[in-house]
Amino acid sequence: MNNKRLYRFLALLLGGVIGMGFVAYQKKEGDMKTIQTHTSKDLVITLLSETGELKQGKNDFVLEFRSASTQQPVDVGRVTIASTMAMPGMSPMSAGVELAPVGGTGRYKVKAGFEMSGAWRFSIQWDGPTGKGGTSFNSHVR
Repeated sequence: MNNKRLYRFLALLLGGVIGMGFVAYQKKEGDMKTIQTHTSKDLVITLLSETGELKQGKNDFVLEFRSASTQQPVDVGRVTIASTMAMPGMSPMSAGVELAPVGGTGRYKVKAGFEMSGAWRFSIQWDGPTGKGGTSFNSHVR
């Protein structure tokens, strides 16, 4: 095989591998199910996961921000998230939460560890092009 044919073959092979990876990524992102949706002013804030629920233990899920009026993704800038569970007669329990931007405007990957099942309070703050804001809501961990 001469060099020209080898380079053409390698380019086609690389393009095919990249294309298959993109299709697999799109399928995975498209298969996400809604855990919960919350509206704050003109923002719709959605928690998404592959199963559509949060469970006791380690969880990977997506936090998404969209415009309530246009349903388009919104860049909310820097985001923080915390989750606590009320414990009668004790201090609230905190979940370890990590957040990082992923997959485009207004989407963040969240890794969290919930030690117990029950009602957890999510507090979300943002500061970016749309301004500063924050909201809190409860979600159930099974």
